[in-house]
Amino acid sequence: MHRNPDDAAARALALVGVLEAAGAELAELVAEGALQALPQAVLPEVAQRLVRVVEPMNASAACAVAMVKASAMPLPDGHVSVSRWLQKEARVTSGAYNALVARGSALLGDYAATRTALLSGEISGDQARIITVGVERAVKSLPSGAKEDCRREGEIFLLHLAGYLTPDELQAAAKHLRFVLDPDGANADEIEAHTAQHLVFTRVGDGVEIRGFLTAEAAAEVQTALDQIVEGWYRRGELPADQRDAEGADPDDPKTQRARRAKRPHLDALALVALAGQALASGELGTKNGLAPRVTITADLATLATQGGLLHNPRRHTPEPVSPTSLARFLCDAAVTTVITAAAQGCPAAAPVGSDADAAAEPMPDVAAPVLSPEWLAAAEAHLRQTGRTVLYVGRERRTVSPAQRAAVAAIHPTCLFPGCDVPAARSEIHHVLPWSQNGPTDISHLRPVCGGHHHLVHEGGWRILATGDDPHAPDYWTVHPPDPSTRP
Repeated sequence: MHRNPDDAAARALALVGVLEAAGAELAELVAEGALQALPQAVLPEVAQRLVRVVEPMNASAACAVAMVKASAMPLPDGHVSVSRWLQKEARVTSGAYNALVARGSALLGDYAATRTALLSGEISGDQARIITVGVERAVKSLPSGAKEDCRREGEIFLLHLAGYLTPDELQAAAKHLRFVLDPDGANADEIEAHTAQHLVFTRVGDGVEIRGFLTAEAAAEVQTALDQIVEGWYRRGELPADQRDAEGADPDDPKTQRARRAKRPHLDALALVALAGQALASGELGTKNGLAPRVTITADLATLATQGGLLHNPRRHTPEPVSPTSLARFLCDAAVTTVITAAAQGCPAAAPVGSDADAAAEPMPDVAAPVLSPEWLAAAEAHLRQTGRTVLYVGRERRTVSPAQRAAVAAIHPTCLFPGCDVPAARSEIHHVLPWSQNGPTDISHLRPVCGGHHHLVHEGGWRILATGDDPHAPDYWTVHPPDPSTRP
């Protein structure tokens, strides 16, 4: 149907008002529970229709915004920036505004066929973006004489495929178009993408956000490794109860797969940490100063219980504070090295890590020699020996759980100590039931495997492990109990 332009403009303006009113009424009905009241049999069709109906509306909005941006028309209320005007009046972000302008400009420019298909509902907005962006990438390096013809043919080719391909499949076809039209440019893109790979670690609150960019091949390699770890956890039943499949669920059932996908971001994060830990523990990454690389945490015995410690990140100059409860968790199953510090005046008190509080508080012998001189170090070692056999010579890593002790603990307690937790001892941390800082021994009878999540509950969450049996070596001697309400703030 061909209308007079003036008539079409008037009709379009009238429909904008109709759509605005209809949209407001629909939103009000949805807020009142109209969708919940619909018969379930018709809900999928309603959802599909709602998704499809907004696509032409979004395309029309993009074209209108691009036209406002391209014109010199005055804006309402004295605004001079289209972006800030829309941010205020339409409450869109600057990023959303830029996307609208880019999309509208492409549709109004060289992609009339794509614009017509989108506005008529033949293709989706995602497909339209794939076509316009994909074709532009494919022809960007071509000579000017060939660019226009190739753009037109590429658009027709992708529009035809859009009728029966999903957006992901259409994206692959657009990439293939780039290979066909400009193989040299495609190769240059691959090199550029490889060079652009990066990871950025940004502090956010008490954690770190990881953002980055990988090539498709690199991402596939990383995701394959993470999949291997996570799928192994599922297969061997090594996940906590809240992360496992529902009882009796079929792993191949679509419902089970959807549930797994919802949990996957969290499990991917755990798998990435596990992958790094395995690489460090294997020693295959080489050594630094003769030692395998490791995460470093420092603490002062005198203030251990009140001030915690410091986590040293190799890429940050300032250490990160670690709470006393978190430090206690780390110390359950970590290699610890005693560092003897020296004050500005002579030789201070030693700060050995040990269980003899009186001995640890005794001052170091006063040696009239430069700090950390061979004579001073010899006196320090002599003092440590004299304070008693209970001092933990963690500099030689004799306090930590040895491989033999870990194997013995795993043999007696195959899984995490918490009831119902099937995470195996091999993937758990070895917990000192009695903290070493409170004279707790590193003995088999006082060591239990606790998975990472439950280890947090014990230290930061206040859960208690209490002796309730007669034989410390029996599996049921130590039992788990919720926090004592009387001691909680």
